[in-house]
Amino acid sequence: MSAREVFRFGPFELEPAAGALRRNDDPIRLAPQPFKVLELLVRRGGQVVTRAEISEHVWCEDTVVDFEQGLNFCVRQIREALGDDADAPRYLETLPRRGYRFLATVTRTVPEEAHRLTRLIVLPFRQLRPDPETAFLAFSLPDALTTSLGALRSLVVRSSVAADRFAGEAVDLKRVAGEADVDVVVSGTLLRAGGEIRVTTQLTEAATGTLLWSHATQAPVGDVFGVQDELTERIVNSLPLSLTRAEERQLRHDVPTSAKAYDDFLRGNQLSHDAKQWSAARDLYRRCVEADPEFAPAWARLGRIHHVMGKYLPGGTADDLAHADTAFRRALELNPELTLTHKLFAQLEVDLGRCLDAMSRLVERAQVADPELLAGLVSACRYCGLLDASDAAHARARELEPTIATSVPHTWFLQGDHARVATAKLAEFPYIVSLSLVELGRGAEALPALRELEPRLPARRRDFVVAARTLIEGDRAASAAAAGRVADSDFRDPEGLFYITRHLAHLGETSPALEVLERVIRGGFCVAPAMKRDPWLASLRRTKGFAKLEKDADSRCTLAREAFERLGGERALGVPRGGR
Repeated sequence: MSAREVFRFGPFELEPAAGALRRNDDPIRLAPQPFKVLELLVRRGGQVVTRAEISEHVWCEDTVVDFEQGLNFCVRQIREALGDDADAPRYLETLPRRGYRFLATVTRTVPEEAHRLTRLIVLPFRQLRPDPETAFLAFSLPDALTTSLGALRSLVVRSSVAADRFAGEAVDLKRVAGEADVDVVVSGTLLRAGGEIRVTTQLTEAATGTLLWSHATQAPVGDVFGVQDELTERIVNSLPLSLTRAEERQLRHDVPTSAKAYDDFLRGNQLSHDAKQWSAARDLYRRCVEADPEFAPAWARLGRIHHVMGKYLPGGTADDLAHADTAFRRALELNPELTLTHKLFAQLEVDLGRCLDAMSRLVERAQVADPELLAGLVSACRYCGLLDASDAAHARARELEPTIATSVPHTWFLQGDHARVATAKLAEFPYIVSLSLVELGRGAEALPALRELEPRLPARRRDFVVAARTLIEGDRAASAAAAGRVADSDFRDPEGLFYITRHLAHLGETSPALEVLERVIRGGFCVAPAMKRDPWLASLRRTKGFAKLEKDADSRCTLAREAFERLGGERALGVPRGGR
């Protein structure tokens, strides 16, 4: 089978390699088994396909299912997706006691050559003259362009995190091309003149340094969405892209109705990266959605800021997480296709014990090659106990964007792969990197960085660092006290609490460790793989309540694995059958 073959019938288009069914370019969701049945029928268009042939094609011999019920379900799903009528079929004809026949005329096309997608990065803009009032645009405007262009399946857009590495310096195209692995680079400058801001933008071919175009535009300081919209259109029109109607609609979907609200949104985006400014960012997002309640990206960002405040700040409460949940649901109501929302919402769902919901929703969307969505799946799979799938989601995301940041070091830590954890940046994963260095006999290497980092962290994250530092220093009492402060707080992240469980167990605090482990399991963190092999839990395995908790975790992992396989997760991520 060609990797790019496409089957067309009526207004529909079926692309097997991508697992995609479209009607007039609009994607139609179809679960993996109905998709397999439809693919077989379309390939055999006009021929009778027996029920035995369908069974052999769709259901493996070692899979125990109610075949009749399963096939009937698939046929119903196919008819619903195609808008077909069993009594007067245009596409799918039932032949009693024999099988089915696909009625519509099918054309198969195979492009002669599969062209690699264009890869693009939007660098932070440079201010030609310092201006505190507009400094936020140097980050926020490129970030908004990145988010907008990232909605296109026909374009690979490097993340703002990847682009930030090149901030504050003259553009070195050779370095950008090599480190970011891109074809084209968007760069720009900002210059304020009175109440106007002048934005000059360049699109450059990375490999040769050829300037494709340079464009200057001017707008009022508080009304820059028109600039972003104009630049997005110009970039799209100048690249060899073939947009679907759905992509064209997505580009026009999230258009703010208030210049002031959009200004608040961009300012909030800048402040949201500084924990000391989270409250200010939240207030800006609130003002934005009050003035423009139909703007989905602002609801998504508001959800994220409520989440991190509720999780990490001392004053964070369950109400913050409830507000985050409400904001994310509103964002999805307004724009169900906004990848940013799906990724950020999944991070909240796993903290709220809904990792199965998060994983299932992201796996259903994983047929789309979106690195940000796959990064969200790294966490969701891990919380479900599917560690191999989590690692595979990271690998797939890195294939699409080599520099994307994911939470995979936590996956490696739970797998006991301390050598890989130790390759991660300690500043980003201080607790697990330092403890992995301990396991490798290199704990002292972590101490200078931990001491420097410690005073800059929010209280709850700081206690994790203190627990690790004092353990390395040999002060077991101080280490247990720091872990105990987290355990005694209302900290809700079940993965973080699992780390506290194993920390306390390692220090001989068996009873409080078991109490925290109960909270971990109740919180929906499926830690069965780590519970079976983590040496720091040895003392807990001898306790009376451990076996029951392990059984509960096993059951949750089994449910998650079954859902992952049913939704086609193995195919989407390339996980070997039965991979965990």
